[in-house]
Amino acid sequence: MRVAVQGLGTVPTTVLMVLEQEKPDVCYVICSDYQMNHVAKEAGFEKPNRELIKEKAEELGTKIEFKLCDVFNPVSVGNVVGEILNKLNPKEDEVVVNYTGGTAVVRLLLGTMGVVLSSIMKAKVVYAISYSEGMEISEDHTEALKAIFERLRIIS
Repeated sequence: MRVAVQGLGTVPTTVLMVLEQEKPDVCYVICSDYQMNHVAKEAGFEKPNRELIKEKAEELGTKIEFKLCDVFNPVSVGNVVGEILNKLNPKEDEVVVNYTGGTAVVRLLLGTMGVVLSSIMKAKVVYAISYSEGMEISEDHTEALKAIFERLRIIS
């Protein structure tokens, strides 16, 4: 099964982009109630993030699970990450971790989780962002991040 794990900030662009590009079977979105229900009018959206993400997921046949937590609290985010990890099957699942969106705590833990997962199963860490002015970046950062972790002797 193809699984995406993503953080959501106040704008849904990065989550929508990774859904479209990766077409996962299941997508876990780590966010707060505020982030999930926010309408990003400043970015040109007219519906709550939750609705936009659900619509895109339905279009693609992806099951969405919003994982609500205190996105500023490392323990709360860590508990949600643990719940997600417990649902993964390292022998069968392929995981795409998007560490672009969300609070600093969410991004840090997702990036770290992605690097560790990539050492034990089929997983990649992506950075994906799109600006209304036309700039779009979508890159696989897995190997670059693994190399940094190895240089720092965090993983071997």
